[in-house]
Amino acid sequence: MSAEVCLHFAATCLSYFLKITAAFFACWMLTRLLSKPRARFVIWMGFLACSTGYWLVLVISEFKALMTGTKGVPNAPVSASAIKHFFLLPSAWTHNTLIMIQSLGAIYAVVSLSLIGMAVWKHVRMRLLLRHTIDASPALNGLFLDISRDMGLSQSRSSRTRLLVLPGLKSPATAGWFNPRILLPEICEQIGPTPQVADVLCHELVHVARRDYLWAGLSDLICCVLFFHPAVWKARKAMALQGELACDLAVLETRPGDRADYADSLTYFVRLRMLQEGFSLGIDFAASTSLGLRVRTILTTPKPVAWWKGCSRAAAGLALVAAFGFLSPSIALSAGFAEPLVGPIANQSPVNATGHSRNSQHIPRRVTASETPKDSLTTLRTRAYVSETPVYTMTSSSNSAAGSAGPSSLEAESPAWRENRPAIQHPSVSSVVRSTLGEIATRGIHVGRGRDRDDH
Repeated sequence: MSAEVCLHFAATCLSYFLKITAAFFACWMLTRLLSKPRARFVIWMGFLACSTGYWLVLVISEFKALMTGTKGVPNAPVSASAIKHFFLLPSAWTHNTLIMIQSLGAIYAVVSLSLIGMAVWKHVRMRLLLRHTIDASPALNGLFLDISRDMGLSQSRSSRTRLLVLPGLKSPATAGWFNPRILLPEICEQIGPTPQVADVLCHELVHVARRDYLWAGLSDLICCVLFFHPAVWKARKAMALQGELACDLAVLETRPGDRADYADSLTYFVRLRMLQEGFSLGIDFAASTSLGLRVRTILTTPKPVAWWKGCSRAAAGLALVAAFGFLSPSIALSAGFAEPLVGPIANQSPVNATGHSRNSQHIPRRVTASETPKDSLTTLRTRAYVSETPVYTMTSSSNSAAGSAGPSSLEAESPAWRENRPAIQHPSVSSVVRSTLGEIATRGIHVGRGRDRDDH
């Protein structure tokens, strides 16, 4: 893979990073406009799903383009609407950039596969631990069936859901989504069918009805693929919190007068989880770090929202979605290497302050006919010296021979001093004019002095 292709992939990943960051802030502001945790849960789950889908489409399309040879081709046409910001890197960075990007790609593959392997091992470990479960007591099973009927759980889902006790478990939890398992710690057998255990069973049955275990598993897989983006981890945490809040409010809808008792049940199992040694599985009832927020939400009685507030929030949400859809295409980056200078400009020597090259050589330039200057009175050019022919040369004894032998023979018999004599320099018109003016001035000075003497 060439350095240009690697740099193109890096710019594409950076564009993806910026777009997902902008989408995260848009979703965060949108959740601030929503009052129900169930709607907030849907927003964060949609953000995770769309982020993963966009990443997979982007990677697949880039690899298809690489296989067809449309990426990394020099002077390839680029759509102006797709590229909004273009950056050039020095060509001297080509080798280092290639090594760095390939190293980052290898690190991404290794970390992603490692996280996926850890998620698979977590699932296998849960399957192994489920072999040590025991059936709950008849009293707890009777309470479980009564709560299932009161919540209106479907007969098929209620028949597939089982209540089990797992030794060593720290907190009640739900595992599985097709054949759900509600797991209770051994302390619940000692407590018996009390209102606290009833609140826990009601909460876990809401998780089963919402299929939260499936969404939690998908969010874990998304974090394994998009681990490099902090917004994905924040969205997963927010989704888990909103899921717990949605389950709490669903429990309170069936028991509107038991807010304080339900909050006490939550704090009771949180305290047991902190004091008891063991392990956690699935969706833990008391594992949420935002215990204070959950307790405040449970104890706060919801108030009806005015119609104008609902309309204004809906309008603000639509405007926010429209603004993100309008601005997100402009978050696109592209990068390339600057081509090195080729030709006489690259080999040109430094130029000094006067505009001439320091090491330049004066090469004579042929003067064309259009560039030949015209003659004037002061710039009349003289023609080149033409050597005398033997006809006009005065010699002692070769005049007669010159007439009979012809010019060629006389030139051959000319003495050597003719070949070495200097060329006759003919004066130019400008020099004649200057000398004449100087002589006139000199004569004028002498005439003036003579008159002065005669006067005296």
